[in-house]
Amino acid sequence: MAGVAIITEACITVKDRACVDVCPVQCIYEYNPSTNRLQSEQQAGSGVVENEHAPNDDAIAVFGDSILYVNLDECTSCTACYQPDVCPVGAIYSEEHVPDGTEAIKYNTADPNKGHDHTFFVAQSRAVFAD
Repeated sequence: MAGVAIITEACITVKDRACVDVCPVQCIYEYNPSTNRLQSEQQAGSGVVENEHAPNDDAIAVFGDSILYVNLDECTSCTACYQPDVCPVGAIYSEEHVPDGTEAIKYNTADPNKGHDHTFFVAQSRAVFAD
């Protein structure tokens, strides 16, 4: 079975949102600092909120609204968002393929940040949702 989706550093300040459009359960969230809420939309850019959660203040302070977040409790491991043709910057991995900084070939070989240790983002994904 495929693992849950993890969004890594290539998403920072990009937030293309193509992943939001392919997500069948709307488990990909954006932080809204004006409301201090994590919100998912029915469709990227629609403005129609599907779900929202309170963030963990310490965890959300790391990246704030500069990155998208996957709620790992809601993710169904469908693999739609981390297909190579979805995220234009290669920021999304299945949990078991998150690059750990070694030179071994990982899922997304086109990732401009390959070689970096992205395992931090697994813990960050779990910590950011407070409720």
